[in-house]
Amino acid sequence: MNINSQIHLTTGQFAKLMEVSKDTLFHYDRMGIFSPEIKADNGYRYYSINQLDVFNVIKTLKELDMSLKEIKQYLSKRSPNELIGLLEQESGILDAKIEQLQKMKRVITERVRITKMATQINTSDIIFVERPEERFVLTEALPFTGEKSIYDSMIKHYSYLDTCNIDTPHSAGWMMDIQKITEHKPFSYDYLFTRVTRESKHYSYVRNQGTYLTAYHTDGYSSIRDTYVRLLEFSRDKGLHLQGFFYEEVLLDELSVRGYERYLIEVSVPVLK
Repeated sequence: MNINSQIHLTTGQFAKLMEVSKDTLFHYDRMGIFSPEIKADNGYRYYSINQLDVFNVIKTLKELDMSLKEIKQYLSKRSPNELIGLLEQESGILDAKIEQLQKMKRVITERVRITKMATQINTSDIIFVERPEERFVLTEALPFTGEKSIYDSMIKHYSYLDTCNIDTPHSAGWMMDIQKITEHKPFSYDYLFTRVTRESKHYSYVRNQGTYLTAYHTDGYSSIRDTYVRLLEFSRDKGLHLQGFFYEEVLLDELSVRGYERYLIEVSVPVLK
């Protein structure tokens, strides 16, 4: 075939036009996916402008995350029906990716909100916080026998969320009956909880709207009981009556601070009116 300067492009020219590297064109040729129209005796390669559409098809399929092997198979048997089947399959894959990205966006948005709030907290204060009614998914905490039991309880909780396909941007928190502190019982959690939306059908506990006495802990988990006791002593000094459970949540963790001893932990408990 004669080389026509009006329609034939060198490898470099074609690569520049299609915004790929020459090595990409060489690789496609070796794999038998896309080859130059002319291979001259002197080793030069020439692509026809008529090949632009085919190459654009390959680029489109790559953008759909198809492997080169899959692209080669499709090109070898392409037809209108094959295209319909391919695009319907890829549409389903894209829907799943979009859903995953939306989930990640919700997690990021919630993390930003909590972190901004945490940076404005005076950690030495004990404050009253008005909280709306919230729905929780609960799992029972395992009996406390050390750090591993805490880890195992978390694994159990998140496994339950996965099994029930519960999608929520919120991290897990801990609940403890206030009697364990008032009666000086061994420090151990009763439940793990995760918030879900009001529209969710998956919830096992409703935290009532009300006033919650709230304190913040920054000295590491080994002394977390001190903050529970501090809340209890504050309530006695103020003549407050507490009820139900303490709720413990991490506001700043390893994503924003280094080491457990720097975590910012919120502990709150409902005040009986």
